[in-house]
Amino acid sequence: MTKKKTFPKKKTEVNTGVLEPVAVEENFKVPPMPKKSNPFVSPSFGKKSEKPTLYRLTGGKKIKGTNRKQFPVIYMMKAEDVIYDPIQGVNRKIRYIPGEASIYEDEQKEDAKVKSPIIFTEGVLAVNHQNPTLKNFLNNCNANKSNPNRMKDKRASFEMVDKASSAKQMLNKEMKEMDAMNLALKMPIGKLIGYAKVLGVNVDKSTEEIRYDMKVLAKKAPNSFIAGLDDPITEIKETILSAEDYGIISMQSNRISWKRGNELNLICHIPVGIKPLDHFSGYCLKDEGQLVLEEMKKQIAKFNS
Repeated sequence: MTKKKTFPKKKTEVNTGVLEPVAVEENFKVPPMPKKSNPFVSPSFGKKSEKPTLYRLTGGKKIKGTNRKQFPVIYMMKAEDVIYDPIQGVNRKIRYIPGEASIYEDEQKEDAKVKSPIIFTEGVLAVNHQNPTLKNFLNNCNANKSNPNRMKDKRASFEMVDKASSAKQMLNKEMKEMDAMNLALKMPIGKLIGYAKVLGVNVDKSTEEIRYDMKVLAKKAPNSFIAGLDDPITEIKETILSAEDYGIISMQSNRISWKRGNELNLICHIPVGIKPLDHFSGYCLKDEGQLVLEEMKKQIAKFNS
């Protein structure tokens, strides 16, 4: 019986997925990857874009019922002027001519001429930062109210719009309005009615209606509303009006008198053209009127006791 020959099986390598460590040279550095330009990214991406400078006409007709003003659809201004140069201390002629790098006539080409006026549309002119010559002309001409070196005998017709300053002014105005309206809404009823009388508000209605009318006045003129509360003349006027309501005094167009039944005793005369309340309140501030004021307060206190 013959024996079959057996051969040793070949070893097959099994890939385990684990890489053998590779020897790295000492101080080896990975070379930097080359930068690739992205064709879809704008070269100005991330940079602050310069906004146009705004110039606005001064004056204008106020539109009834709004805070807006109406300006001409087209306003044309001469593109030349004679200004004061604070650096050289002389008067110089300036002109805006497209294509010229300078606004000064003595620095422009001899054959350069002004071709067209500067035009404001609906009261506004926006100048792009890529037109520095026009900006330079507008900033330095006498028609610019914002120009600190403008000649005062020249009429100003426009101003540069400072958005940061305008926003700050608007914020301060709104804060003042809120302060004034809060005072009107939280004022004690006695003070509210007294101050309302001084301001000419009709008080023959509900407290809510009086407060609403006072709130409207506070929003309309917040500075004078708040100032009036701290003005000593306001308290005197409140006393005078209360004295009149209680029949203590009589205010006529030409005289102020004590009332004793049907009898009137003169306190002071009212000059022609002056309101009785304004004159009498000023009279009570003087020495001769101090006693009258104190007497009115005493008699009012008797009614309230």
